[in-house]
Amino acid sequence: MGRALQAIAAAAWALACPLAAALDLTETEQHWLQAALPVLSYAREQGLPLDIAVRPQPTPGESPLGMAYVEGRCKLVLSMRGNPEAQATLDRIAPELRGPVVEAIAAHELAHCWRHLRQTWGTLPAGQQEVSAFGRLSAEQAALLRDMWRTRREEGYADLVGLAWTLQHHADCYTEVHAWNRSLRARQAVETGPHDTRVWVELATDRSKFVAAATIFEQVEGLWEAGLRPPF
Repeated sequence: MGRALQAIAAAAWALACPLAAALDLTETEQHWLQAALPVLSYAREQGLPLDIAVRPQPTPGESPLGMAYVEGRCKLVLSMRGNPEAQATLDRIAPELRGPVVEAIAAHELAHCWRHLRQTWGTLPAGQQEVSAFGRLSAEQAALLRDMWRTRREEGYADLVGLAWTLQHHADCYTEVHAWNRSLRARQAVETGPHDTRVWVELATDRSKFVAAATIFEQVEGLWEAGLRPPF
């Protein structure tokens, strides 16, 4: 996103109070950041180079939270101004689940940061190879399909990280947050499209499949690999 992000705000991690006012955030932006604060604090604890980026121009239809990677730093991008979906997303979440669900969304985005920082975004685990059976496709079509499947894999990984966060920090409502994630991914315009993460979400129904690990990112690796079945 680079230059398109005209208002980059370095996060001082005290987003709940003085920084929010200093950055002149909207009420909706403050609600999202307040809810995401535990995840942002975790990013600091892990030493991740993460900034908050606020898009000042209208962004109708954009995902309220996104992740960009610019010159070795991750940017948690808020696309909420002139974007009714930002508040609508909050309104669709049951009040008692709003905090846990927003934390899961933020952890999902943090997973993309983790993968970019390790220069593994879009790659497969050691020993696995890209699908190569594209005989009836043009070179351009094959490239588009590979890109779509790479994005799908990363979205699946990130969904699992969001659920791993929930299991660690909100175990009492894991079933409800998992159901929200399942509902989010239930309708797919294209099978195995870029956001078709249903195979990973279903694998995560059994919370015992999450293994103990030093970080939530490593905790999901085995479960993520279990969902990597052609076509991926």
